[in-house]
Amino acid sequence: MKKIIGVTSVLATCAVLAACGGEASEQPAKQATAVHTVEHIFGKTEVPDNPKKVVVLSHVSWEGSLVSVGVKPYAVMAYDNEFPPHLTEELQGTKALPYADEINPEEIVKLNPDLLIISDRYKPLYDKLAKTIPTVAVEVGGDWKEDHLKVAEAVNKKAEGQAVIDDLSEEAKSIGQRIKDSVKDETFMAVSVNKKDIRVYGLTNHATNSLLFDDIGLTPTKGLPKDFGENISIEGLAKYNPDHIIDLSYFSSGPYYDEVTNGKVWKGLTAVKKDQVHQLSTTWGFWDPIEREKGLKELEDVLLK
Repeated sequence: MKKIIGVTSVLATCAVLAACGGEASEQPAKQATAVHTVEHIFGKTEVPDNPKKVVVLSHVSWEGSLVSVGVKPYAVMAYDNEFPPHLTEELQGTKALPYADEINPEEIVKLNPDLLIISDRYKPLYDKLAKTIPTVAVEVGGDWKEDHLKVAEAVNKKAEGQAVIDDLSEEAKSIGQRIKDSVKDETFMAVSVNKKDIRVYGLTNHATNSLLFDDIGLTPTKGLPKDFGENISIEGLAKYNPDHIIDLSYFSSGPYYDEVTNGKVWKGLTAVKKDQVHQLSTTWGFWDPIEREKGLKELEDVLLK
């Protein structure tokens, strides 16, 4: 993927001539920060063109979108103080913030950010901070590209963000064609075994679904949810019977995972019988282009081995 990195800064100085005694006097130079206006779900915000301390508060990995356009965030949320596995190297030196549904605004003020990017779930935080900190709110939607472009626009790199999408689209077409030439019309289903239930991914409104069925063009198994997906019990697996299962479980061990994968229903599935369960290490949801690119390459490896 091409990464286009551009930095724009504007320094304005002014010199004023005074006609006092026919001599020139100079006013002190003033530095003006160039800004651009970003329209977002909660309104419009004037944002510095070249922010230095970007803080991201979201349960999806928009920090990957920033990295893809050459911007390293100052601080992002981290589960158990760990960054998403696909961004560990890219985020070295970034401050890890505890993940929380409710955030103390004073803790964010202490970070002194010049740009705050938040998901729409943090409306109360926006209401308290937006007047003093430039804040862009992004709606977590079904189309990862829209989220990505809004994040890129916030740091004044929308054109670079679109270039990232275009490059990734071409790569997906190429990899997808090689995979389809190999698997033909065999069917696929993506699952994630949680601590108490199983997420079956659907056909639309989720970055994972668009990666598998739009970008690569895999054939979905019959009966998948038409929307983003559903959470089911072990018994609920019986209504699906794909040729391949993409296992996106973040925790691939534990009592419930073992109960699922050692159970009669799981072992009765065609994909399991054919040894065509493909466990991926990229399991963060494919909401950013860094993970999507790594996921494409991993899918190519496991499906064409």
